[in-house]
Amino acid sequence: RDDSVSVQEMENVILGRAEQLMRKSQEETTKKSLGVIVAQVERITKIMNQLLTFARRKPSERSQVNLGQTLDDCLEVLQERIRRMRVHVESRYETLLHPVYVHADPDQMSQVFLNLFINAIHAMPDGGTLRISLERTNSHVKAVVTDTGHGIPKDDLPKIFAPFFTTKEIGQGTGLGLTVVHGIIQEHGGSIEVESEPGQGTTFTVTLPASK
Repeated sequence: RDDSVSVQEMENVILGRAEQLMRKSQEETTKKSLGVIVAQVERITKIMNQLLTFARRKPSERSQVNLGQTLDDCLEVLQERIRRMRVHVESRYETLLHPVYVHADPDQMSQVFLNLFINAIHAMPDGGTLRISLERTNSHVKAVVTDTGHGIPKDDLPKIFAPFFTTKEIGQGTGLGLTVVHGIIQEHGGSIEVESEPGQGTTFTVTLPASK
């Protein structure tokens, strides 16, 4: 059986029972304890799914992908979180008038930029600016994602794409998101670079072959 299905079934059983008990319980202490169980199960499931994604990434199913539309779709998914975290988005690309295409797996491209956007938002807990640019340069496409957050220490930069390395607090990250991103970009014949200064923000530059 597929491991991801087993993980999902386990999550459904535990969460279903815990939520059922929460509805029946009249004691606030018990409800709070069950709430903690629900939150931790969701967190553990997320970690397990990331491990499975890292270990058994499915083969690419590539097609013509409008990368600007992918960026817009990812921002739409995160719209509520962006608003709640008081993040201002500045974008420099025109999805309709000047579309930029890559030959890629659309789901994997979404995974790449969702990870980068979420990391940027997490780096700005007090609000800030998320800048996104997209351009075609000869035979390649370059997407740049910049935040005005707390930045990454210089000593950590060489390890940023290593499995299980994270600059987040214990329990806040698995250290696999950027590893998966790096792997996807490499599989598509591209590259990803990072520049950062503590207190000055971080910039990720993704370069991919343009669609012919």
